[in-house]
Amino acid sequence: MKSEDKKLTMEEKSMIITEVNKVLNSGFRILGFDGGMAFPHYPYYLYFGDSDKELRRYSVSIFTIWLGYWNSGCSFRFTKQSELYKYIKALVEYQEEIEKDFPVLFNYLVSFLIELTESYDYAEENRMKQYIIEIVHKDFLGKKSYYREKYRYRINFIEFLKELKIQDYDKPYD
Repeated sequence: MKSEDKKLTMEEKSMIITEVNKVLNSGFRILGFDGGMAFPHYPYYLYFGDSDKELRRYSVSIFTIWLGYWNSGCSFRFTKQSELYKYIKALVEYQEEIEKDFPVLFNYLVSFLIELTESYDYAEENRMKQYIIEIVHKDFLGKKSYYREKYRYRINFIEFLKELKIQDYDKPYD
């Protein structure tokens, strides 16, 4: 049984979508995972299963981007790994829906989680805690044996931008 969605009004959902969209469209297309852009602070993991597809898209995308920032070494969002735990648990819970609705985002999630759980190049304070690594390996990556093969190397940034609906993704970089 899925966890209960945090019920938001249409106005609250619209506000979150607008705020995130504004940040995404203010330079992510150029800076990518090296930009460290600051997004509004919401508990996005609560919306991974929301009935509003746009809210789900942006909630999953923020988590993906934060993992990308961590993986690139540009910033480390999860200073409290208890918060990362909540995101990982929500990802595990909604992985089927996320994979179906947002295949490119999902591809990036798989790739970043493989890198972040298998690389020990990170400083101790920036390394994922062992109990979270175990959840990622057992309940996420281990759930479907094809994740590693299918998703690990199929990274396409233009497709990522399209799936996020970032404006001007098809224009050359300025």
